[in-house]
Amino acid sequence: MASEGFHRFSDGHQDLVTDVSYNIYGTRMATASADHRIKVWDLVETNGSWTVTDVWVAHDASVTCVKWNGPFVGEHLGSIGEDGTLKIWQEDVSQAINSGRRWRQLFRMVTATGVPYAHLDFKTIGVESYFAVITRDGYLTVCEPAEDHDDLSTWKIMWEDHLCKTPSRMEEAGFRLSWHKEILPAWPAVLAGLDRKSLSLAAAIGTTVKVFRTDKDRKFYIAATLEGTKELVRDVDWSNGSMRGFDALATASKDGFIRIYELHTPGAASFATSSTGNQEQKLLPSHADLPMPRPSRSAIGAGLAGGAEGKRDGQATVPGAVRQDVKLVAELEMPVALPWRAKWSPDGGMLVTTADDGTVRLWKKSIDGKWLEAAEIHA
Repeated sequence: MASEGFHRFSDGHQDLVTDVSYNIYGTRMATASADHRIKVWDLVETNGSWTVTDVWVAHDASVTCVKWNGPFVGEHLGSIGEDGTLKIWQEDVSQAINSGRRWRQLFRMVTATGVPYAHLDFKTIGVESYFAVITRDGYLTVCEPAEDHDDLSTWKIMWEDHLCKTPSRMEEAGFRLSWHKEILPAWPAVLAGLDRKSLSLAAAIGTTVKVFRTDKDRKFYIAATLEGTKELVRDVDWSNGSMRGFDALATASKDGFIRIYELHTPGAASFATSSTGNQEQKLLPSHADLPMPRPSRSAIGAGLAGGAEGKRDGQATVPGAVRQDVKLVAELEMPVALPWRAKWSPDGGMLVTTADDGTVRLWKKSIDGKWLEAAEIHA
């Protein structure tokens, strides 16, 4: 597929663009750069072009990740940088466009381990906001607003823990996070006892992905483990579409494969809607983590209130906790260039992947249940 129909433009940054994030409507875009800056762009509906509405120095080093939060309590961005900080920004519409002051810092948090953050993701349910952030040594922190979800200036820790042994300095690490962003979990899991308000988070850790959920006491436990990769998992993304009766997640791995997994609820096999097609489905067991030692907590930054209230329950035997079975339903090989990112379309019907050579591929599920490449776009 040729690149016609795609708008090409200069990003205007003074260094490498490290991340791009779109708002929930696809009408606003934020770009992060190694030049320490964030740019916010708005879509011009009349001609489909993008125009910069503000740019500012956001961190004292490279900005490695930028994310939009939901728009229901105002316009907010989250960012992390090589300076070891996480920041939340709020748009101030009283300030002039391109004044450099339109986005003001609302919250700042410093890494607890002294190691820079690797990834950040928001979850929004109506006016409720949560964020998860993980460091390059595998230390995960999950936070919610300290007092009121209308006020994102103070946050408290729900759960924090080391998810793995600290990688050596010479070891490549690819910690990535993806929240389940829908309001309710898949209905068979709810019927089996999963708390309707359960928060669900997928974390890529080395060659595996751990799927965490919360029980009725808001404690995190491991609901499933995605396995089968031979090398580092570079990305994980959780698909929308839980009304199908199961969850779908995609991973991008350094071993050259995009993998698609389904999470099914034991005892609800009669409600399964997936089709095996011509691709083999491999049943993978769920596993519990061995307990890992926790480091002593250091200062987390101004404005962070309270302490962790949701330690991981390794047994997951309390009310509202349900273990799930994992099916590896597709392994999409990319032999020419290794995959880096995998992202689902908003409706969960299409998967978009990127590779080392800048190629973007679009994958769709055929009538017989096979995942096929629908388009290929070269940068």
